Amino acid sequence: MKKRRFLLRWFNRLLLLATIICGLASLIPSDLFSGSGLFALIFPTLVVPHILFFILNLRVSLRNVIPHLIGIGLTFLPAMAQLPIAKTIDAPEKSIRIASYNVRAFYQSENASSKIAAWAQRQEIDVLCMQEIRKPEERPVRQLYSNVFFAPKWSGYCVGIFSKYPIVYEELLEFKELPGDGYPKYSAGFADIVLPWDTVRFINVHLSSTGVSDGDMSVEPNADDFLARTKDIVGKIIQSERARGLQAKSILKWVDQSPHPTILCGDFNGVPSGNLYARLLQKMKDPYIWNGTGKMGSFEPLKRRFLPIRIDWTLLSKGIKCTDQHLEHIDFSDHYPLVTTINAPILE
Repeated sequence: MKKRRFLLRWFNRLLLLATIICGLASLIPSDLFSGSGLFALIFPTLVVPHILFFILNLRVSLRNVIPHLIGIGLTFLPAMAQLPIAKTIDAPEKSIRIASYNVRAFYQSENASSKIAAWAQRQEIDVLCMQEIRKPEERPVRQLYSNVFFAPKWSGYCVGIFSKYPIVYEELLEFKELPGDGYPKYSAGFADIVLPWDTVRFINVHLSSTGVSDGDMSVEPNADDFLARTKDIVGKIIQSERARGLQAKSILKWVDQSPHPTILCGDFNGVPSGNLYARLLQKMKDPYIWNGTGKMGSFEPLKRRFLPIRIDWTLLSKGIKCTDQHLEHIDFSDHYPLVTTINAPILE
């Protein structure tokens, strides 16, 4: 019995130490340490063993629960950023509905663009930020909105902001840190939109993909193949994480330079934890933490494999009020749209 308690006590301490190391590693800018993205992915999940061993240790010793209380405290916010636990409330009469949606170039299903347009009309989406647009397939969506901005305008593959309200200024944003002269170097832009209560800057971004395909995640029965596949996936994630670390510098600068309340939408290809997320939360808020409702997971291939993580975010300036944020699980893309409701007056 004493030996079991001794081993349990040391396991408690080692789990807390692993949590602290994982949390600190996830906060290192990924352009300096490419592995930080993997630690950011693991860190929120550590809340589960801490909760389980907190319950187990209650029957052994109250002193033993202290490491797990600390661990739960450290992992609580990143875990909450994945869990839609808020109570659904009716939107106020004067509210604006925003959606961020990676449409996968409209390849996911037949007539995907028309289906997305019909969905946006039913949901009364006032501002729609889309990533991975393939022109001219977006035309059914474009017909719904009187104000449209593409970034870049000259490319057939771009991000776009579709608005029922006037766009008074727009600008293509460049990830100068990336090589090349196409997507994803030019996969961001902003539009200043005059809403009924204020002018708001909408920044729409698509960060570099991990390069991990659906086939890469198919589990092979052969153990050697599985290990090789896992090594390949980890390598792709680490390589792409460095590119996203470079892009993060640009995003933080754009948020800092905005003269208006700002809404940052996009496919970040990363979990809401880690260095970029932590630095953005110093300036903005993630309404999903307190206003998230509905189902988990914004990327269907991961959700199908029991990894319901949210790689699509919509962050708000701290003064903007939000009553609801949720993922719509519709099958028109490999991503699910993230819908956010903000209400008047826009500034607290």
